[in-house]
Amino acid sequence: MTSIRGLLYPLQVQNGGLSLAEDENLVEQQIISVLETRPFERIMRADYGLPDNVFEVINPAAIDSKISEAIIEQVGGVSDISVKGSWTGGENGLYVVNILYTVDGTPQPPLTLSLVV
Repeated sequence: MTSIRGLLYPLQVQNGGLSLAEDENLVEQQIISVLETRPFERIMRADYGLPDNVFEVINPAAIDSKISEAIIEQVGGVSDISVKGSWTGGENGLYVVNILYTVDGTPQPPLTLSLVV
């Protein structure tokens, strides 16, 4: 895979400059960024992030589908994505999501995140 570089998420300063991420680490951080960003938080990219209404449905399969769509649309290099989530802590709790994906044909370690509703 060709080496790709981008800013580390969340932003960090190291030796007076912004820290960088490369290759698979960059893709993982981009996925996290998409899931933690709501539309209109980024002025120049108003449609970036996970839609606010994604948690209005109770069906985990529908939520997983929306999360998968957001990742595929907004993160380059991701393929063969599988999203599996479940509710914990009641309706105002957390949605724990497990993401399996590949980057340029190479399977990546599972990414597990807890999303606050």
